[in-house]
Amino acid sequence: MVDPMRKMEAGSGEPLLDVRGLTVEFATARGRVKALRNVSFQVPRRRIVGVVGESGSGKSTVLWSILGLLSSNARVTNGEILFQARDLLTLDENARRALRGEEASVVFQDPMTSQVPVLTYGRQMLDILYRRRNQTVAQKRALAVELMKKVGIPDPAARLDQYPHHFSGGMRQRAAIAMAMLTDPALLLADEPTTALDVTMEAQIIHLLRRLQEELDATIVIVSHNLGLIAQLCDDVVVMYAGEVVESGDVSQIFHRARHPYTRALLECDPARIEQRSRKLPVIPGNVPDLVDPPRGCVFSPRCQRVMDVCHDVVPPDVKEGAGVARCHLLSGSHADPAWPPPADVATVGTGEGVEKAVDIEDYRVADSGQPLLDVSRLNVRFRTLSTVRAKLRGVTDPFVDAVLDVSLDLRAGETVGLVGESGSGKTTLGLTILNLVNAAGGSVKFEGREINNMSERRFKPLRRDMAMMFQDPVGSLSPRKTVRALIVEPFQIHDVRGVDLDQEAGRLCDLVRLPRAFLSRHPHELSGGQARRVGVARALALHPKLIAADEPTAGLDVSVQGEILNLMADLQREHGLGYLIITHNLPVVRHISDRLAIMYLGRIVELGASEKIFRAPAHPYTDALVRGVPRPDPDSREVRVAITGEVPSLLNRPRGCDFHTRCPYAQERCREEEPGATELGEGRRVRCHFPLHGV
Repeated sequence: MVDPMRKMEAGSGEPLLDVRGLTVEFATARGRVKALRNVSFQVPRRRIVGVVGESGSGKSTVLWSILGLLSSNARVTNGEILFQARDLLTLDENARRALRGEEASVVFQDPMTSQVPVLTYGRQMLDILYRRRNQTVAQKRALAVELMKKVGIPDPAARLDQYPHHFSGGMRQRAAIAMAMLTDPALLLADEPTTALDVTMEAQIIHLLRRLQEELDATIVIVSHNLGLIAQLCDDVVVMYAGEVVESGDVSQIFHRARHPYTRALLECDPARIEQRSRKLPVIPGNVPDLVDPPRGCVFSPRCQRVMDVCHDVVPPDVKEGAGVARCHLLSGSHADPAWPPPADVATVGTGEGVEKAVDIEDYRVADSGQPLLDVSRLNVRFRTLSTVRAKLRGVTDPFVDAVLDVSLDLRAGETVGLVGESGSGKTTLGLTILNLVNAAGGSVKFEGREINNMSERRFKPLRRDMAMMFQDPVGSLSPRKTVRALIVEPFQIHDVRGVDLDQEAGRLCDLVRLPRAFLSRHPHELSGGQARRVGVARALALHPKLIAADEPTAGLDVSVQGEILNLMADLQREHGLGYLIITHNLPVVRHISDRLAIMYLGRIVELGASEKIFRAPAHPYTDALVRGVPRPDPDSREVRVAITGEVPSLLNRPRGCDFHTRCPYAQERCREEEPGATELGEGRRVRCHFPLHGV
């Protein structure tokens, strides 16, 4: 008998991949983690299937099970993985090795760690084709050039002899896709293929995968928590939660007529789906359960807004409707609710306590009186590219590169300024310079009216109590040898703060960031991404700072966890009058949390103004491209959204005239010759463009 959870309408004939009742456990010191339980779904030929869910739902475990790459402490206790009528779980290691790359390929999340840094792409691609003994090296190289060209890498014959560090993040991911498609595999698996990419690169990768799928008749499985990516790219969707498949169906059914409470909540938490600007975002209460002892009944019952008594004890039935299947008591049996699911505009999850009403940007006015908390004026940051001796030998008179150029902005107490731009635009460098972690070549940085630019560390150290940094990697920025308690109280020790009870302060900070006090004895590797981020927030708040620079505060987090962290930051700002400088490329998030936006490109701020006004009517073509390039979580709007193409120019070869003219669709002759100055548009808004798209 076929499990109805596996039935998905797509194509004719047998599916290419058929996962049946897959159950996987991991042996740990705490007991056996039941990572996957009776997971079943099909992948039809020539379709793109998306697997979505929060961290810990088992998405990647499914992928590694298919490839036979599970860790040594994993054990498959039940199930089948049928690929072209063969059960992959019964293959020996040699057969699996022959399968990988030839018949099933994978695109990993981080191309820099999955590619060999000391080998050229040409060498790596020849190695992939090592089984093709009937082909000459010249033929293999020609095939590699063809694939590199197909994925949109310019001058592929020359770039083939370069190393991964010569490529940008977007180009490395393109090369990864080319390497995965090199052997013309029947199945392509992609694990979070756009997580580390900017919105412009993300749009290009989505367009590339769609085009390759059509041209090569490829079958693709995408694992992601990016709902916009899934909506724009996939034909079918499998929704996982805590090791189980809770809903499946075609992409339109999932996004427009989701029936499982978890699917519905996940979609509602996506900031990109919330058109009305709000300081507080929806969140799913609670956390993914501990899979050492998963819930006995419905796995989602501890967090469900519509939970009933039966949900705690009885496993819900699989209920089929059209092409989809959902596992919920609300849909069938004596507990069925004919009013479920409610219309799409009815919210099923809240934003927690202390909910603020949606903020109308027309009510927002930048305070025009009083001294700003932070005042940056004409700031320049330069990095040396050659040593003095090498510069003289090569005849280079200016061996420096301008990473931040002529930047001016201010920030007031209680205000949030979003700093947005692609990788390499200078956002993080600007943030580090403001906090005196990088020396400036010129300009001014004033904190509460006091000049702090290039201040000696001895003089600046007392000011660090008022200025804190939240780093991009929540786990990597924490010492792996220290407990959460030691990490949280470390700022008191660094600044020699006396007369405080450190245990009491650790408990207070845990309560402040809503982290259970039981976590104080844990180490960073025992925390989820959201929990590690809360520890980072607690460290930043330990000494009651006035300014916090947050570098990608939501990077790598699920949509619900993003909402929790941002709501927490909003509450703390309202209570303590904090000023936030948010450095990010996540435009849907920054729209909801920022009062003003500063858009950076090649080290310059090209547009600055009220957040919602910029989103409604971008004045700079670059801003317009960023806004239009955000993948919309709506499968009915699949127009090609590649607003700009190409790579960010190298700072070593900054374009003449306007920095953006090499990628601008509106560029004119004046743009190629003359650098634009800052044009005031009124109400504190300015743009650096010869031909602004919009006025005030």
